[in-house]
Formats: sequence, structure tokens, C-alpha cells
Amino acid sequence: MGNIDYRRRWRAVKRFLSNNNYDAYLVSRPANIRWLSDSNSAPGSPPSASLAYAIIPKKGKPIGLSSTLERERVRKFNAISNLKVFGPYEDVSRDAISSDIALKNLAKENAWSSICFDTLPAKFRGIKSKQVAEIEKLRMVKDQEELKRIKRSIAISDKAQRFTRHLVECGEGLTEKEVASEIDYFMRRKNIQENSFGTIIASGYNSAFPHHNNSNKRLKNGEPVICDFGVFMNGYCSDITRTYFVGGETSDYWQKRYNAVLEAQQRSFNRVSNGQSGHDVDSAGRDYLRKLDFAKYFVHGTGHGFGLEIHEAPSMTFKSKDTLRTNMTITIEPGIYIPKKGGIRIEDDVLVTKDHATTLTKAARNLF
Repeated sequence: MGNIDYRRRWRAVKRFLSNNNYDAYLVSRPANIRWLSDSNSAPGSPPSASLAYAIIPKKGKPIGLSSTLERERVRKFNAISNLKVFGPYEDVSRDAISSDIALKNLAKENAWSSICFDTLPAKFRGIKSKQVAEIEKLRMVKDQEELKRIKRSIAISDKAQRFTRHLVECGEGLTEKEVASEIDYFMRRKNIQENSFGTIIASGYNSAFPHHNNSNKRLKNGEPVICDFGVFMNGYCSDITRTYFVGGETSDYWQKRYNAVLEAQQRSFNRVSNGQSGHDVDSAGRDYLRKLDFAKYFVHGTGHGFGLEIHEAPSMTFKSKDTLRTNMTITIEPGIYIPKKGGIRIEDDVLVTKDHATTLTKAARNLF
């Protein structure tokens, strides 16, 4: 993989500060800190956003605020070299005993009169402050290096879905937990950083739950199995869902519902382009399912952005006011969930281009 151009990101934030008369941007959301200074790391445990704050001043170099616990890791991996350290232990060298005091010292030293922040920091007397989401907006459109990393994550998820299909279709008698464990082991052997989230294997009546905690329920022939997972590679993630049928065949009842979801997904794909709204992408598939009387079972939005986080802007929901732009990466994932019977979800990762959607995930979506 290539290198992330952090200086370009810092310049974008500084332009925002200059245009809006802020002296500094105080950043504490872990994903935003990663975007500004450590995009190579995944968000897991221990947390990769080892800075407590990344501070982008209108003038001067970015400042990192780290605990004494994370100081050495920050020095090795973080792009921000101008570091202030805090900690409670008087035997350990430090600049302040707490992050609040370190922030107030910086504000006084730099004579800040107006700041913005992504999550509420310490209260500053005599300083105007406002919560903004400019970095989240900047993160929505991916650069070429980010797209390379996302595609690498997707390639591993695609391979895992091909493995999963064989496992599920031949897996009568396996438990959901056993299937999930095999998938996780397969992905770990591909040298991933970590899972995007806990692998979901929802079989039979459990597939009626959009989010499911894997159980000891055993797979039975003919029933649907929702398989939802993703991976982090080089700091960026993937997210893919397929629904398979145990034994490789199922009833007309489930075939009809599967094909309806597949067509709804295609209609949402067709609506994706630069300038399109998230609301319209959602409506394209939802309106089709409504004609078949299935919309009452479609209980979530059509999709979301992803990258440094598994869920980030923009959103594809019926209330969304987000506008799609070229080089955004989003999911398209319609689903229907019928209580006590089961459900179907099909999810793909998509790149927004000028006039269409480019599907990045390649795992087969055909029924059998």
C-alpha cells in the first residue's frame, strides 16, 4: 500500500478554520483522529486512535495530545509529531496531569478566542466554541489511496463469502457458532487486521432478526442463512452480506422473496450517481418491495457509507438529506424480515461514480 497524505488533510481542515474564523479544531472522535494522523491502524482493542485529541490550529503545526500510557506508541506510529503528554503519575515526565488541563494550557498559550470540536471537550471560559462535523464530511469522499485499501479489504471478504457459500450449503447440522468460527478462521489466515464487526450467521427463524447473536441453533435443509461480515485491512474496512440456503435449494416461498430483494437491490444500484440523494436511492428499492407487499418487512435503511468506520456518512434512508458524490463508498443492502419465519438480506459495497454505481464486491448473488 502507498502512503496517506496527511498534510493534504490538515490543509483542508485549516481552510475550513480560516473560512469560518475558528482558531483551532479539537478532535476527539477516534475515527476522526485516525483520519488525521493514523489511518493505517484498525479501530480495535487496544484502540488505534492512541491520541486523546488531535488539534488542528489555524496557524502552526497540528498538535497531538496523548496519555503517558500511549506516548511511545504515538511517537512510533502517529503522523503528528508535535506532542503534549498528560498523566497522573508524578514520577513519569508529562506536560499536564489531565487532558482537560493540557487543553486549557494550549488555549491560553495560543490565545485562542474561538474553537470548534467534534465532541464536547473541556469547557473553556471566555472562548467561543461550537460543535461541527466538517471532518466527517471530508471523510465521505475517498482518495485513490483509500480506495486501494478498501478494495483490498473487499477482496478478502469476497473470498470469505465464496468459502461461506460452500460451508452453508453443505452445512446441515452445523451450529451458527460453528459456521461463524470457520469463517473467522478463514479470514484470519488471510492476514487481516481484525473483523469489521462480529460475524453474523442467522439461520432459519433467526434470520428474521436484522442483527443476531450467533447461537447453538443447527442449520436445517432449505432454510435461509444470512451471512454478514467484513474485515479491516490497512485501516479500512469492508461489509458484505449474502443469504444462502442449506442444501443449495429451498421452497418457492423463499425463492420469491429472495428474488424480490435482489431486484430491489438492483433498482437502488440503478439510482446511484453523483448528485443523487440518499433518500432517492432508498426509495428506489423500497417502492418496489411495497408493490409486492414486502415493504412492511423492510425495517432498516438501504445503506450507509464505510471506510475508516463500518458505519459512516452518507446514509441511504427514507429521511436522508445526504447527497452522493463521486468516490464515496457506500453499501446497498435491502432486506426483508418475516417474524418467526426468517429473512433475506443482500449487501454489496459500491463506489459512487459520475453517472452510475460501480459494484466493488464480486461474490455471487445468484440464488443457486
